[in-house]
Amino acid sequence: MRIPTSAGRAPRTPTTTAATGTSEQPAEFDSLEDEIVARYEGYWEARFAANSPPNPDDPALRGYATGEQLDHVIDEVETNLADGVEFRRPDDPVGFRTVNVVSVDGDTAVVQECVVNDTVVVRSDSGAIVDDSVATYNVRGDMRKVDGEWRLAAANQLQRWDGVAGCALAD
Repeated sequence: MRIPTSAGRAPRTPTTTAATGTSEQPAEFDSLEDEIVARYEGYWEARFAANSPPNPDDPALRGYATGEQLDHVIDEVETNLADGVEFRRPDDPVGFRTVNVVSVDGDTAVVQECVVNDTVVVRSDSGAIVDDSVATYNVRGDMRKVDGEWRLAAANQLQRWDGVAGCALAD
């Protein structure tokens, strides 16, 4: 099952912060925006890891997602496990992602992401490619602070383009 979002893209250097590339985030950030972006990107890395191979019990999912997004990602991983598919990184990744904090209001925040998704979906048993398409997505992420940590509450696709296109080509 292919979800039209960043699909576990390894965190890239966003426009507002430097990402860590792991599911553990540093204790201190230069700004609140840096923390929010790092946690948002951490969700996508946790999602990728939980699908490589599929493990719906991966604790990182619960550490980076909440509410409907947590339910959605666990369902996705369970479906991928049942279908015998998993995520892999491409041999030559595009590596494009920008994430900007649009607003912060108390314990809620909105981020805007433009990402090129080139994650490869393969059969777990054989490695046969199921989906290796490339698409660009414009995504709105709703973040919520839960137990002192920012977590993704909802990710909504606003636009999609085939290949490297749209917001990935904007200056």
